[in-house]
Amino acid sequence: MKLEQVDSKKLLPLLNELTSAVEDLTVTGLTTASESTLKTLGVTFQESSRMGLLRLGATLRAVNDEVLRYTKNDPDFSRKRFAFFLNRSWLLSHAIRKAIQESNSEAFERLMFSPSTTAVDSISVVTVGAFKRVTRSFCAFDFILRATESSGTFKRGDKFIWSAVFPTKADSEIPAEGYLHLPQKQKFNAVVFLEPKIITITSANLSLDVTGVQRIALSETSTVTADKKFDQWQEFCTWDCAAAYDRLNKHETGPFDLEVELQEEIFLDDWHIGESWEMPDESTTAYQIITDTLEYQAVVPSGPAYQCLRDALDEYRKPKKERPTLYGLMHYERCKLVFQPLTAFHEAGPKHLLISGEKIDPKALLKAMKF
Repeated sequence: MKLEQVDSKKLLPLLNELTSAVEDLTVTGLTTASESTLKTLGVTFQESSRMGLLRLGATLRAVNDEVLRYTKNDPDFSRKRFAFFLNRSWLLSHAIRKAIQESNSEAFERLMFSPSTTAVDSISVVTVGAFKRVTRSFCAFDFILRATESSGTFKRGDKFIWSAVFPTKADSEIPAEGYLHLPQKQKFNAVVFLEPKIITITSANLSLDVTGVQRIALSETSTVTADKKFDQWQEFCTWDCAAAYDRLNKHETGPFDLEVELQEEIFLDDWHIGESWEMPDESTTAYQIITDTLEYQAVVPSGPAYQCLRDALDEYRKPKKERPTLYGLMHYERCKLVFQPLTAFHEAGPKHLLISGEKIDPKALLKAMKF
C-alpha cells in the first residue's frame, strides 16, 4: 500500500483510538479492562483489515485472540504473546501515524510491509517440511518447498512456501490434518503437498517474505498437480552454518523485530536427544537436541494436535545406532537456539513429524465442510 492511497481523515482517528485503548489496557490490566476498551480493539482490528493495513490487522488479531482466551479462562492464554503483540500494536499505531503526518512515504511502506509480487507461469517443487499451527478458530499449514529444476530467474534448490488456512469449529471431531483433504478453489486437495512427489504449480504469484523465502499465492486459474515420485532428498539436506553466523553478525535490531526474521532452515545429521522438561509458563515441553558442536532446545506445544511430534521425539530418544537426518526451523530466543523439528529423512523418504497419521472419519469431514 502506498501513502497516497490512504484516507488520512479516517485512518488518523482510528490510530488515535487504538493508541488510547492500548494505553488504557496497559494501565488497568485485563482484569479491570472496560468493555469499551476491548470493543475498540475489536473495531480497530476489523477496520484496519478492511483498509488494507494487513500488518497492523494481523497484530491486533493476535491481541484479540489472547483477550478472548483470557476471558474464557483458556489454559492456552499466554502472557508473553499478549504483552508482545499489545506492545507491537502501540508501536505500529504510533509509527504509522507519524509517517502519515510527516508525509514519509518510505517509512509508511516499510511499516505496511506489503512486498511486491511476481507472476510465474510454472514451477516444480517438492515438500521438505510441513509446519502446523492449531487454534480454536483455525488451523494453518506452511509447506516448505524446494525447486526441483531451474527455470527463468529460479534455480534448482531455491526455497518457497505455500500456506493453507482453514477455519475450524469448536466442536469439530476431526484432527487438523483432516482439513487438508478438503478441496481448494483450484480443484486439488492440500494433502497432495505431503506426498513425496514433484508438485507442478502453474499461474501463481510470488512474494518475498521477511525470512527471504518466496511465498506462493495461487490465483483462480492456478493448477496444482502431483507428478513422479522424488528420491533425491539428500541433495537438499544441507545448510551453511557460516552463512547463518554471518547473517546474525550483520543483523541490526529494531523495535519491530520478530525472532523468526532470523530464522534458519537447518539439517542435523549427528544428533541425539538429552533431557526434556515441562515449561508451565508457556504450556510447552522442551527437548534437548545435542550435536557435536551445538545444543538446541526443541519446544513442543501442549495439546493433542502436537502429540505426534512428542511421540516421535520420545521414539528417537531411544538408543539407536543411526538416526535419520533431522530437518527443522531454528531461531534465536533469549540466548538459546530454539529448534522446531519438522521432518526426519529416512531411506524410504521424508516423515513429517508435525503431521498426525490419525485416520480421518469421512462423516466428520463432511460435517466440517458445513459452516
